Amino acid sequence: MNLFKWLTPKPSKGYSVKRETIDNIKLEWEKIDLLLKQKSPSQLRQALIYADKCLDNALRDIVPGETMGDRLKNSANKFNELTYDKIWKAHKVRNNLVHEAGYEPPHFVVTEAVENLKTGLKDLGADV
Repeated sequence: MNLFKWLTPKPSKGYSVKRETIDNIKLEWEKIDLLLKQKSPSQLRQALIYADKCLDNALRDIVPGETMGDRLKNSANKFNELTYDKIWKAHKVRNNLVHEAGYEPPHFVVTEAVENLKTGLKDLGADV
């Protein structure tokens, strides 16, 4: 029995993020890195929104779904369990930022969410 199966990324099952999508994500991630370096609350929020969109664009290439939430549900087998859970939490933080007036998560919550989305992208082959 593999006790560390939840740490190991799932093997590729014939899916692939398009090269054009990966190139666009890498360009977008340069902007995200700049926003993170500025460290102001508004730039951090924007970085999270952009990072979430990057993962959504990658998922569009490999799983069906009308919304990011649908695509996340359909991508459970593309990630290890721990990463999948962290991606969902990051997406929920993003949704709260966008849909809840006055929601101001701490700096570390936003930066951790961005890092978790970045890990998800790496697992899909979009190494940023």
